[in-house]
Amino acid sequence: MKSVKDYINLLPPKDEARSLFNNRAFLPALLFTLAWLGLFGWQATRQWELRSRLAPLTAQKLALQRQADAMRKGLGITDSAGTGTNNAALIQSLLDERVLWSEVFRQFSMLVPKGLWFDSLEGNTAAKAEVRIKGGAVNYLSIAAFMLAMEKSGYFINPRLSYAQKITVRGREVVGFESTCGIMKKQEARDGR
Repeated sequence: MKSVKDYINLLPPKDEARSLFNNRAFLPALLFTLAWLGLFGWQATRQWELRSRLAPLTAQKLALQRQADAMRKGLGITDSAGTGTNNAALIQSLLDERVLWSEVFRQFSMLVPKGLWFDSLEGNTAAKAEVRIKGGAVNYLSIAAFMLAMEKSGYFINPRLSYAQKITVRGREVVGFESTCGIMKKQEARDGR
């Protein structure tokens, strides 16, 4: 049996020490806050990286727009928008009529036999795309092999040998030649002509 003294206490009752860590809701709230801060930091870092990558791309876009404007001006297209289908078709047709000289040189590099060299190449696109070649060779067979390779290539049209004659260069006898041939343009290559 308890005495009255056990029921009367002038001292406040001892509360168990309340701690934030003992509270069941604190730990999930802390984890949620840490996860949210982590995601926020990650997103902020990504946004900073994207902004740093955006500056060079913007500069490149401006440079490309300036080049496009210069090309439009060079082609005589006065419409600054240049987005219509008619303008796109006009630009494509103009580009199809141009000769890509790097492709011409690449084709020549695959066709030139040993013992043959070019002294000069002269291109003309006024009426039709045509190339005049002046060069030399160690013998007539090299020139014949070159002319045959041009004829078989399908890229050069109607190759003609203007002349081939023996000449003396630095005390050595070689064969000088001149040849002309047409160049197949992009449109002709697509049509199969």
